[in-house]
Amino acid sequence: MDTLKKAGAMLGHLDLFHQMLDLRGLLQLAAHMEERGDRVTLISGENITLIGAEMLSDSGVTTGKGARIEATTAYRVLQGLKGHDAPEYAVTREELGALNARAVAELEGGDALRAFADTLTRIGATPGAAAGAAPAQTPQAQTPQAPASPPQANPPQPEAPAERPGRGRRAAEAEGNSPEQPAA
Repeated sequence: MDTLKKAGAMLGHLDLFHQMLDLRGLLQLAAHMEERGDRVTLISGENITLIGAEMLSDSGVTTGKGARIEATTAYRVLQGLKGHDAPEYAVTREELGALNARAVAELEGGDALRAFADTLTRIGATPGAAAGAAPAQTPQAQTPQAPASPPQANPPQPEAPAERPGRGRRAAEAEGNSPEQPAA
């Protein structure tokens, strides 16, 4: 199966991915609140208001790591997690963490994640492969070393590798591709 077909098999799981992304936004908001020293945030459909040493109110919050949490999304997610309608939700960062933990536990036991695992199995990937993948080796570890030989007047120059070694996720993040900023 080629890569495009494998990617197409994931289309049925877009709702799961969006839900996970939205939950991640709440965790990022809680982390941002902790960085700022905020104790409470008020979230309505139009504004996020952070209350702490300073008060900040806007239609969205950009964290110190560059992630953007929009009020409309945060409000919709909280509405679902709290299970009732309100014009505004007041939450502490601890409550955000607890709500997120409960939602993750529900996802882990739900049909959507089982269906995703089945899709991974069907396309030849294993559900634990992405999470448990070994870290990428450094280029030095991938290049075989020649045995030590006596010094020569003109030692041979090593050949350039035919292919660039693969980059791990951490290498990509180090170059500025932060995981909090989804690709466009």
